[in-house]
Amino acid sequence: MLIERIYEDNVLGKISDERFCRMSANYEKEQKELLAAVEHDEQAVRKAEQEKIDLKVFLEAVRECTDLKELTPTIVNTLIKRIEVHNSEKGEDGLKHVPIDISFTAVGIINIPTEKELIAAMEEMRENLLKSA
Repeated sequence: MLIERIYEDNVLGKISDERFCRMSANYEKEQKELLAAVEHDEQAVRKAEQEKIDLKVFLEAVRECTDLKELTPTIVNTLIKRIEVHNSEKGEDGLKHVPIDISFTAVGIINIPTEKELIAAMEEMRENLLKSA
């Protein structure tokens, strides 16, 4: 509608040809940007829908596996997407430790805190409770 109005204004001599060209070029540029933004947003929606489907599959598999007596290859393949075993490291206790990253289906890598991290977090929570009291 706006393009039609500025065209009519140009034909009637209300705006110059030069101004009409600039305005129509700006409208065209804006339309291209909006189309690109819509495409980007549609891709984001498709990705979110796929992640939702993956999460549903993962949750269904977890529900089936809540009372495991045995870890089977089928269960491992359903729940785990990738396992990365890193080079061994020598710990403070003198023992070798091998870091392993397990990427679960739909949720990725879950960082499980160490005992020291849990104790530090509990101490921090206690301190925060004492401060707020």
